[in-house]
Amino acid sequence: MDLQNLVSIIDRQLGSKDLVAAANTLKQFRETNPNAPEVQIASANFYKATGKAEQAETIYRDILKSSTQPGLLAQARKGLQEINDANLRQHKQGIARAIAQVGGEDMGFLAIHPIAQDRKLEAAEKLAGIFRIDAYTAKTQIPSRNLKVLRIGRLGEMQFYGEKLIAAEMPALWTSLKAIAAIDVHTVSYFELNPHTGEILAVCTDRSSLEHSDRTAIQKISFDWSEVSQHVHGLLPTFGEIVTVDAKHQLTRKEDVLDLVHICDLHLPSKNCILRFHDDLYQFDRGVQPQVAQMLEHIAPSVRERWSSLIAWLTKSMPQTVGKDDFTAFAEMFLAYPDFLKELDHKVDLFRTKESLWDNCFQIYSGMIFNCNL
Repeated sequence: MDLQNLVSIIDRQLGSKDLVAAANTLKQFRETNPNAPEVQIASANFYKATGKAEQAETIYRDILKSSTQPGLLAQARKGLQEINDANLRQHKQGIARAIAQVGGEDMGFLAIHPIAQDRKLEAAEKLAGIFRIDAYTAKTQIPSRNLKVLRIGRLGEMQFYGEKLIAAEMPALWTSLKAIAAIDVHTVSYFELNPHTGEILAVCTDRSSLEHSDRTAIQKISFDWSEVSQHVHGLLPTFGEIVTVDAKHQLTRKEDVLDLVHICDLHLPSKNCILRFHDDLYQFDRGVQPQVAQMLEHIAPSVRERWSSLIAWLTKSMPQTVGKDDFTAFAEMFLAYPDFLKELDHKVDLFRTKESLWDNCFQIYSGMIFNCNL
């Protein structure tokens, strides 16, 4: 059998689905001419036809680097293009199937956890292959310190990419706005203990009543410390106009941060609810009143001192529960997606003169931790 005709012979056998004949022909020539470029091309074509695309791609690329024969170079390019086209078809079909699943059309996002510095290059190469982007762009997508959002879109597509990232040993998570909105959020006015049973009660203000200016309607939610899976902390800036003096000694008005509100969520997955409270609304003079460590004994404790004591009491009461407090870095990143944030009801009961997307960021942050069990 002529070595020059080997590739066409193998292609005919592969075209007729006679894999046994193609394998025997290839074996014969590998024994006599293992390093011949024609044998290499025929081997790559055989691998491609039998579903071993990575092995075929390696050989095609080696041919492009080492051969000077126009015919072989053309066949190698053709083989690589066919592999690329097949991968693209599978990629699109996989996304379409994921979107077609129940909930796949819901809007969501995909995020990735930080990657150790010594793994960033490897991770970037894998990320480039998964998202079909260049290596440089992929490298800029790998976070070193904080969680980073990679994509926003339909949940099915986010799940498709997320599963590939996890398979490539890159820790990813995804969730939808609908799933976050489905979590019941209750605004806690104060906590109290039942002296007879010892159970904890969260005395909550009903949000629907708040919307109708009726602040007297309350709901008491009983729970056990063991039910709390996470406690999530954040600082919400409040904004307002301040007067400053510019370079020309003229008085000017500008919006700036006036204060930082401490906010905390307790996650109760067994009840599908979040108990949310912050130091601007919490009634420190009611219910459980932990001992406050004061800097000045003869002056009433400040809100910050009372808040610190409350959080210390809660933390001590649930030592098995993990706390999350990297909200600020998350919010500063997520503020780059204002339209997406506006699609979500933030459920933060905080008086503001105008809406702030920081509240929406906290709802996303806490809801993400709740749904993804971080």
